Order: sequence, then structure tokens, then C-alpha cells
Amino acid sequence: MGALALASLAAAVPVGPALSTRSTAELPVPFDGTDAAAVLDERAAEVAQRSEAREPTPTPTPTPTVAAEPSEPEPVPAVTGQLWVTSAVNVRSGPSADEERLTTLAWADQVDVTGESADGWTQVIWDERVAWVNSSYLADEEPIATEPEDQGVSGAACATSPGIEASLAANGAAAYRAVCAAFPGVASAYGGYRAGDGGDHGSGHALDIMVTGAAGWEIARYLQSHAGELGITYLIFEQQIWMAGAAAGAWTHMSDRGSSTANHYDHVHVSTS
Repeated sequence: MGALALASLAAAVPVGPALSTRSTAELPVPFDGTDAAAVLDERAAEVAQRSEAREPTPTPTPTPTVAAEPSEPEPVPAVTGQLWVTSAVNVRSGPSADEERLTTLAWADQVDVTGESADGWTQVIWDERVAWVNSSYLADEEPIATEPEDQGVSGAACATSPGIEASLAANGAAAYRAVCAAFPGVASAYGGYRAGDGGDHGSGHALDIMVTGAAGWEIARYLQSHAGELGITYLIFEQQIWMAGAAAGAWTHMSDRGSSTANHYDHVHVSTS
């Protein structure tokens, strides 16, 4: 083609600045067999997704907690009368010596009762709640102090459990004879030396007087009054301990050891020097 023809063709087709002034968004969508409307819809969706990604996620509103309504306490049975305590006794949460100890009542205390009983236990009302006391420690009438006449310390031989004396130390044997003479027929049996015991029983310095209730406290008071003569170091009865030299009423509660025997409810324990 001649130079004149090429110059005419160049003048007819606009190039350079005329094309570059149009934005990319104004360019026609190239045709490659794809529907133009569908392509635009895809681009719009991408823009919407990027916009959503930039928006902060709203904080969910916490659901208010509804406090549970307190349950109604069980009604306390009506009081039908009062009884008197004949000896220091524990108040339990249930009708058993294995139940939780709530408090201890003293001799001649008065307690409200409901008229209910179970297995030798009487239902009482203590501190506005249901509790239980061993029935053998309660009486219909107020007890009158009747301290047994002190017979002093006897050295006479004892016919109850005589086989224990040979294995007792001197003070243990003296306490055994003294109690037996002062309270004939009260104790059903006595216990002394126990092989393998690492305490006073193993050395013959301890005595067990098998007795319960008010009789046990009478024996304990007798032993307190003669602690010096008999070389007594301490006494245990009904889960309480008294140390020689302390006031007669200075009994201290001990931790629960489990059974009635381990807690000394069925015997008075005497330890001697």
C-alpha cells in the first residue's frame, strides 16, 4: 500500500489519548460466551461480601438469669409437751448415735417434744428444727439432785470381772475395787488390759466400767472426787473428757469416733498414772 493510503487509514482510526480517557468501568465486558448480566451479578455479590466482612459482628444481648425461687422449708411439728434431761446428753439430727451431734443438753434441762419416737429415741424441737434425744435420758418430772452417799475408797475385792485385776497396774486395780465397792451391782462388767493396745489399756493403767446413762455420771462424779487418791489422770464418758485437776464440770467434747463404744457411750473410761 502506498504512503498516501496508509496516512488516510491512520487518520480514520482514533488511537492513543482518545481511548485512554475512558475508565475501566466503562469498558465493554468482553464477549467470551458468558452472559454479561451474570458477570455483573457475580461482581456485585463479591462487592457485597467484602462490605459485610468489614462490618463488625454485633454483640449478642445476654439472656437475663432468672433466680430460682427458694424452696419452702419443711414445717416443724407442733410441740405437745416438755420433758426433763436426767443426765448430760447429745442432741442428734436423727434417731441414732451415728447422726450429727447438734448440741449437748445438761442435767435438768427442759426440752420441747412432739410426741413422736423411733427405736428408743424421742423427737424434740431444738433451735426451731426437728432433732432427736435418746429416750433413756428424758423424764416426765424435773429431776431432783440425789447425790449418792460417798462410801470413800474401799480396797475390798470385787466379784465382778475378777479376772482383770491381775493385769492392772496398782492405780488401775485401786480404781476397779473402789468403784465396785461404792456401786455394787451397777456395772455389768469391767474391762482392763488389752494386748496390742499402744495406750493406757496396753500398759494396765486404764479401766472401763460398762455402764450407761445417769449411773455412768454418778460413777464419773465419784471418781472425780477421789482422783487424787486413785492416781486418776483423766476420765471419758459420752464423748466427753475430763482432765484431773480441772473443775468437776469442765468436761470437753471430743470428736466423733463412729460407734457408741468408740465414743464411750456404753462405758466410763478411767486412765491412771
